[in-house]
Amino acid sequence: MTSKDLWTCPKCKRRFVNLNQTHSCGSYTVEQHLRGRSSNVISLYEQFVALVKRCGPVTVVAAKTRIGFQVRMIFSVLSLRGRSLDCHVVLARRLENPRFTRIQSLSPRNHVHYFSIKSPEDLDDEVLGWLREAYEVGKQMHHAR
Repeated sequence: MTSKDLWTCPKCKRRFVNLNQTHSCGSYTVEQHLRGRSSNVISLYEQFVALVKRCGPVTVVAAKTRIGFQVRMIFSVLSLRGRSLDCHVVLARRLENPRFTRIQSLSPRNHVHYFSIKSPEDLDDEVLGWLREAYEVGKQMHHAR
């Protein structure tokens, strides 16, 4: 594999930056995640996706317990809850903000920032800014700097 190639799992056909990437191999759909959810949560999901798509072309990847948004690598993830969305973005820096419920630093240039979306008002320009920054991480542009 060259640095530009993505590895494809031979079983589930998901694409990954890393060869033999650990994952929950299976066939999952967004529709499975949305089934039985309240109209409020479905609306929040649709609004979140609209924000993500403002960042550029993206692949939506449904996994067993969550839905990811991928360019080269997955840069944002959400899980649908009873009345909200649990989300995270991957940033190349640690960004302190009271809206983050947790920050997990995986490496000096990989920080996972967790937050919740409970109402349409939570899907604001600040979240769009995080998504845009994370999108660049998803393209792995932070490695070129």
